[in-house]
Amino acid sequence: MRKQQGLSLVELMVAMAIGLLISLAVMQVFISNKNTFVMQGAASHLQENGRFALQYLAAELRPAGVGLGARLDEESICVVATGGGAAGWSVMNRPIWGQRITANGALGAVGTDQLSMFVNDGCESFLTAGELLKPGANANIKVTAYCPSMQQDRAVMVLDMEKAVIIRVSNKPNSSGSGQVTLTHAAGNNNKDAKCGGFKFSDIAFSSPARVVGFSHKTFYVADTGRLAETGQPIRALFVRDVAQIPAQSTEIVEGVESMHTSFGVAQASSVGVQAYLSPAQVEAANRWGDVRTVKIDLLLVTAERAPGAQGQAIQFDGAAVAADGRLRQVFSTVVALRNRID
Repeated sequence: MRKQQGLSLVELMVAMAIGLLISLAVMQVFISNKNTFVMQGAASHLQENGRFALQYLAAELRPAGVGLGARLDEESICVVATGGGAAGWSVMNRPIWGQRITANGALGAVGTDQLSMFVNDGCESFLTAGELLKPGANANIKVTAYCPSMQQDRAVMVLDMEKAVIIRVSNKPNSSGSGQVTLTHAAGNNNKDAKCGGFKFSDIAFSSPARVVGFSHKTFYVADTGRLAETGQPIRALFVRDVAQIPAQSTEIVEGVESMHTSFGVAQASSVGVQAYLSPAQVEAANRWGDVRTVKIDLLLVTAERAPGAQGQAIQFDGAAVAADGRLRQVFSTVVALRNRID
């Protein structure tokens, strides 16, 4: 009788089947680990961007309205500076305000919110005694000290407790040494015939001492970056636009911010506690920007690449469902108290 040598066909097929099962198991572990790694990386990147965006906005918005020195009616603020989006400066008695973008061509993507704020640069300077703003006769004023915000093409405000005039500096003020500084406000960047609240810019005197204030006028918004995601959709980002200079410059802050919605905590005029949170349109309709104490910011962030498991993700933002497209999304929220309105 002959002894069997080697493997039979059945044994070989069984061995191959076992090897195939082991290979499939190893491959499944590898794919699972890879998907987990990709998902964790996408989530980590999303959370990092979300935290940075909220921290940045909070740091920028907390001092809104600080140091302007007086709360003036819009009729008492004369905007003489031209260019750089100066039309909105007459509302600078509002420390912060916003609006929902409803049409193409506006600063921001349709359906997102735009947020604007003013803040003093923190530098103290005053109009020298006897100085008048008369650009038709002499386009120079003298101030007691130089401030870093007194740069060519930037706007400054001259104000007392009754009125304010916003002019644009057209010279390069001398920053060396101490003593008086000359600010030129030439007609090319200023409207010498501007009329506000019944007084003409060409003939205005200020009660002494009149402050000369440099300030930031910034607008935060969400817009397309011009880049495309892996899915072929436009990549959006959070931008900030500095409107106090010419030309007004926009800077991308955080990529992947798909939308921003805001609501404003308002209080009674004589109190600090927030009474209710209203949308920008509701605050505008009730004319309650002066009662704003806090602002609630909601950001919807999305990754640029597809992430495993994100296809079935269910996200609600501003009361509506967000359609899943394979990219990972997350909502980030914060409430910012305006220091100038809660002290």
